[in-house]
Amino acid sequence: MNLPELLQVQDTDERNQLLRKALAPYTDLVDVTGYEHQLLVIGINLTIPRKDVDDVLDKALAKSLMSNSAHLQHCIDEVQWFHSHNVKYPDSRVKGQRIIFPKPAVTEGRLCSANLKQSLGWAHNSSQVNPAKFFAIRFIWQSRVMSLLDVVIDDLATWKIAFQSLGITKKQLSEIRETLLVYYSSSQIPPEVSDYSKQIRVPYQNDYCALTPVISHSVQSKIQNMAFSRKVKSSNIEHHHPASVGSLVAALGGNIRVLDYPPNVRQKTAESFSQCRKRSDKDVFDHSVIKDSRFLDALSLIAGDNSAPTLRQRRQLRVSAMRLIRKCLALWLAPMMEWRDSIEAGSHDHSAIGTLEEQLLYLPIENLLDALSDLNARFHQALQYHRRGAHYAYHPEILFPIKQQLKWLLRYMAKQHDVIISPKTNCVYLYLQQLVVHDASLLSNPYVSGIPALTALGGLMHNYQRRLSALMECECSIQRSAWFIEQYHKQRIKKLPGPDQVRYKKKKSDVRRPSITDGKYGDLVMNLVLELQLPESVPIPELSLLQAAFPSHFAGGTLHPPSLFEQTDWLSAYASPSELFTVLARLPRTGCWIYPDDKGVSSFDELAIRLANDNDLKPIGTGFIPLEEPSCRVGSVAPYHCYVEPCIGVVRCMNPINVRLSGSQHFYHSAFWHFDIANDAMLMKKATRGQ
Repeated sequence: MNLPELLQVQDTDERNQLLRKALAPYTDLVDVTGYEHQLLVIGINLTIPRKDVDDVLDKALAKSLMSNSAHLQHCIDEVQWFHSHNVKYPDSRVKGQRIIFPKPAVTEGRLCSANLKQSLGWAHNSSQVNPAKFFAIRFIWQSRVMSLLDVVIDDLATWKIAFQSLGITKKQLSEIRETLLVYYSSSQIPPEVSDYSKQIRVPYQNDYCALTPVISHSVQSKIQNMAFSRKVKSSNIEHHHPASVGSLVAALGGNIRVLDYPPNVRQKTAESFSQCRKRSDKDVFDHSVIKDSRFLDALSLIAGDNSAPTLRQRRQLRVSAMRLIRKCLALWLAPMMEWRDSIEAGSHDHSAIGTLEEQLLYLPIENLLDALSDLNARFHQALQYHRRGAHYAYHPEILFPIKQQLKWLLRYMAKQHDVIISPKTNCVYLYLQQLVVHDASLLSNPYVSGIPALTALGGLMHNYQRRLSALMECECSIQRSAWFIEQYHKQRIKKLPGPDQVRYKKKKSDVRRPSITDGKYGDLVMNLVLELQLPESVPIPELSLLQAAFPSHFAGGTLHPPSLFEQTDWLSAYASPSELFTVLARLPRTGCWIYPDDKGVSSFDELAIRLANDNDLKPIGTGFIPLEEPSCRVGSVAPYHCYVEPCIGVVRCMNPINVRLSGSQHFYHSAFWHFDIANDAMLMKKATRGQ
């Protein structure tokens, strides 16, 4: 609804609620062209407590507030605490600081404030949260996005008339403008780092630079808008003193929404599929794939329900649908592939389980195609039991494409050897299995929840490199890493902070806890592949040394190897990439690899569309965008300090079955990450082999 429509609502309480929401920082902007006077009336009436305002369109109340010089001065004074990036989020104990930075340069494939029009929030004394609203109100005027601060500074004639209609003289308006120009400048940087601001150390010019992440008001407002419009999946972060954190948090009652996209990890049973099959009559196929709406949509498209206007578009959609069908059929066959692997590994059992199952499990691998016709029939039989899928069972347009895809999968399984990848000189791959992480932070950054930040992976690589170099007494390098999440459990409780505040500083007193800062925490079981580059003539270290150097922290949580009762050889070294891939190819289908996404995203609208259309795509914190040049600053934990903005990227959750089908070359080219540090960005990026 636009402002004229809202003004026509007759019920006062309903109109007040709609107008307050329309001018809140997390909703779509309203067009106020031609209604400048009404907007000023509403705006100034919002600067006093809600209980004192019966009608936000009360002109008499608006004039009295405008004529109250003390109240108007409060509104003006709070402009000096406007910010582009909120240094008080999430810890409101940061005092006396604000940040105003110009928009950073756009970073390809990543999202930050550079992808949005700049807007200003407020954070200061919580008692002044209402007076701060007046000049922060944003709207559309004559097709331009503006705020009341902008219209006063720009000295627009139309708005001068509107202010004068409420009793503000030309001289007063000129004085207000001069004051606002002093308070609002193009750049404001704190001279020192607060004790309550987070600092992250990264390598910089043969030393370290401390980064303090600060969230963008523009980005956080956009995410709230997307969440309330149901364009994205989100969850809640609660703040118990919202007015102390900032205007946006206060407008939402302390309930900030973050993007919430957990990895595609399914619950893992304690026993293997073959053991479970002995105990029950569990089917050898994963029929849950057939119920997937995306798979059924792909079948619908292949069956002829393609409304694309051009032949080229119809072909592109068909190719995309066939790729999805092949991937889903691989997942449908995954339990059988896992069972056959266990039989080849030695746990052989010839118990009768049916003709098709016997063929798939016990036929010589080169004769697997003999089971194609029966396998195709079994698929269509399974499709018949689904309410929507029954329409496509034995459909004439689907019979041949499905059979061809199953034929391709059986042929792949019949391939005896993958492409041999030659090892690199002085390079060894470390494979770490069943690593357990307790209480890991699932907040990739203040905007995104689900998968731990990629920068945590980069930090683990750097920490391991330092510790390993110290133990080996030579410089070695962790070039890149691949990340597999095997188990994932999200915690549902809040963390109680430890006591760290003395009630009375000059006499004996108890120690208090700070207020609870809400977060997202979870437990992980993960595998890592690290590419270790050794100096020339240095042999591969002993496994005990490699184990001793491994870090004990990851993503803010505690990292430790598996229990000795479960596994002792949790770290292995491989000089041959091909030999390692034969092990990685048999990882359980319940987990997922975290792959870089080659395309990236260029806008928040594109992000919402891609997340809705592709369940394998997940948003994640990929690094930081510097807002200034690193410099020396009081309170820094490193020689250099820099304020940075967290950025949002996307990753792809790859099922181990699809990784296996793609082959080793694709894995070593597409699955690895490295931390790239430059002046324009500090990001986790895709690392190809040899980089």
